[in-house]
Amino acid sequence: KAQVLPAAPIRKYLDAPPALQGTAMDDPSDEKKCALKVCGGGCCLGWLIFFIILGSSVKYVNDRQQVVYIINGQRTVEQGPFTKIIWPSTRHEIRNAILLSQREYVVLLHERTQITRHEPGPRQVFMDAWEKKVEIKEKLVLQKREYVRLIHRISGFERVVGGPQILVPEPFEEWPFGIETSIVIGHTNAVLVENKTSGMKRLVTDKGMFVPAPYERILREKNAVLLEPLSYAVVKDHLTGQTRNEVGPQLLQVGPYEELLNVSTKWVLEKDSYLRLVDKQTGQERIVTGPTVVVPDYTETAPDGKQKAVYIDTLTAVKLENRTTGQQRLYETVGVFVPQPYERILEIMHKILVLPHQATVLRDIAGVQTLVTGSSGATAFFLPPFTTQMEFNWSAYTSPVLEDPVPKVLVKMIDLRAQKMFFQNEVRTSDNVRLKLEGTIFWQVQSNNIMQMVTSTADAPGDISQRARSGMIQQVGRLTLAQFMAGFNNLTQATYDAQASDTFSDRGVSLQSLEITKFDSVDAETALVLQNIIKETTLRINELQKQESQNAVNAAKLTADIQLEQQRTELIQTQADNERLQKQFQGQSDGQKLVQAALAYISGLNTSVPNVTERVEMYKLQQTLKARQADTSSLAKGKAQIFMTPEDFNLNLGSTSV
Repeated sequence: KAQVLPAAPIRKYLDAPPALQGTAMDDPSDEKKCALKVCGGGCCLGWLIFFIILGSSVKYVNDRQQVVYIINGQRTVEQGPFTKIIWPSTRHEIRNAILLSQREYVVLLHERTQITRHEPGPRQVFMDAWEKKVEIKEKLVLQKREYVRLIHRISGFERVVGGPQILVPEPFEEWPFGIETSIVIGHTNAVLVENKTSGMKRLVTDKGMFVPAPYERILREKNAVLLEPLSYAVVKDHLTGQTRNEVGPQLLQVGPYEELLNVSTKWVLEKDSYLRLVDKQTGQERIVTGPTVVVPDYTETAPDGKQKAVYIDTLTAVKLENRTTGQQRLYETVGVFVPQPYERILEIMHKILVLPHQATVLRDIAGVQTLVTGSSGATAFFLPPFTTQMEFNWSAYTSPVLEDPVPKVLVKMIDLRAQKMFFQNEVRTSDNVRLKLEGTIFWQVQSNNIMQMVTSTADAPGDISQRARSGMIQQVGRLTLAQFMAGFNNLTQATYDAQASDTFSDRGVSLQSLEITKFDSVDAETALVLQNIIKETTLRINELQKQESQNAVNAAKLTADIQLEQQRTELIQTQADNERLQKQFQGQSDGQKLVQAALAYISGLNTSVPNVTERVEMYKLQQTLKARQADTSSLAKGKAQIFMTPEDFNLNLGSTSV
């Protein structure tokens, strides 16, 4: 057995310095003390360890904590608050409570049963012994117009919860579509819903907010269609296959299995309008005339649309074709015409007016030709059915500048009057000079031989032009350039005579006249010679005309000078007459003044000199003295000399009496 030394010696031994430890142990009393020391130290150490373990085993658990004890595979839980000694040999776990806010909830999982439960806030949640926290989630906040579709992940059970509320889903519930907004149903919209369990559809039209029921799926929101008074809609029911028309005015909302095919406008027919409707299923036709508003059946179409009736007068008719028999007829009754079912208007015919100078040829379906002329007076007619008016492509020589090829003109009415055409021909004289001739041809269709022209030629003006051209070439080929220039007028007459002898009787036309209006040389040298000749001739003519003009100017000038001198003589004579008259009037005026002065003088002396003769003598003396004073004043102012006789002074030399 091991000997237990006293603690005191052991402590003494341990407390001794190293140098004295060996000597201390050698003393028996010291050994006792050392043993005592060791025993006391061990006891103290054991108590120290005990108190340390005891202090660490004291657990202070507050009100937000819990202790889970695990003993022999079992778990128990104790909620705080408490203070308790839990020895280290006891397995345990201190867990904090889960704090949840107003909008949170916690997902807890039981580890043995695997049952999940949700605990909503706001609160602190203590888990059971075998529970663990999976996660903390936000609650579903639903507004007034919101809802959520919750689907149980295990059972597939579905429920729909609408707002406003704060929702905590049940365990295993999911919301794959999230929070959805409900549809507000008014007067103009509806909701098409499908039940996923039965597959049936329904149209919800109840006013207000719509939240679908469980297992219902919103297919779409359908807006109603406003049909105006002049509108209609075609609706098809996909359950029955029937199609119907909905006539406005109305607010149309089609059913769950119905489809709005189209919205069309009603046909408004005026008094002079009509509508042809064809049934697409049976092919039957009907004609609706105005005034009315037409809504076709859903199987009817109007391929030609609204059409105007035809106004028929004395100059208008309608050619019709019956679609059932293929026959054509001409409708000429005056008035408003609307065709019958299965009739088509081929053409609105106008009367063909044939004037007295015109003719036309008609051809029927059998090819028989008929001539219509206005020789007996203007006439008008309608083309019968299956009859056409013959057309001719004639060459158009209507311009002096001819084109190559010659343009064609479409002719329906044959003009029986004389017609004019232009030609340009290149000819060669007998001395090998090339000339280009330009001129006109007058020709005419023979009124008594029109059918011969129709059967023998397709281009009467072209034939005449070619015949005249060949005749012109033949006539010029017999002449030299000098002969041609000396008598080209005779050339045209000879060509005309040669062509006129052949009246084109085999072609039904005749030549009236042929004239050359211009000729020119094709070769440059010959053209230069012709230009010089023309220049000299022109200069000579110009000089003659200039001299004649100068002579006319001189004669006119001489005539004008004679007329001018005659007018000048008349002017001088008139001026002299005017001056004489002026002096005469002036003298009369002065004499009148003198008479008045003399009369006033003589009358003023009535009292002092009663004798009229004496008064007259005194007046004469006064006037004589005034005249002499004027003469004397004039002489005094100038250098003139005056010679006077005694009579001028009224003196009596050698006499003592006056």
